[in-house]
Amino acid sequence: MAEIQSVLRPLEHFETLMQEIYAKLAQKFGGDTDAAALFRRLAFEERSHVGQVQFLRRIARQNPSHFSEVDVDLEAIQREVEQIERVHAAADQLSLREAVVLSIEFESGVAEVHSRPAIAGSNREVGTMLRSLHNADLKHYTSLVEFARKRGFRTK
Repeated sequence: MAEIQSVLRPLEHFETLMQEIYAKLAQKFGGDTDAAALFRRLAFEERSHVGQVQFLRRIARQNPSHFSEVDVDLEAIQREVEQIERVHAAADQLSLREAVVLSIEFESGVAEVHSRPAIAGSNREVGTMLRSLHNADLKHYTSLVEFARKRGFRTK
């Protein structure tokens, strides 16, 4: 069990890194209209996710008694954040296939998929917002998998 802020801090960092990676990839693959458009859209949407997590952090900070502890594996989240930090540092060196495959992995990873339901269980009122974020992540995952399929990239 973990205190809500100890889960939201790395989640905010994760979302910020994802937004920055997608923005870098949109620029890197600017000559590929479809790839650039996909990564630009994902970067834009991740920026809104950052804002939503920041809003949730403010709510939790102002109303700590309204949030129970969260049942998540903080070590797994931290390992995933460290992995995305490495990808962030090397984003300009990724091939399109590597960028898409890694993005799919992150969109379906611990920080994105598994921490949100646990956070939602901490406070029923924020559950709706987190379900919205989860649905957006599913759309990201689906968009990336569809793009990979069209390009003939193996993702597993």
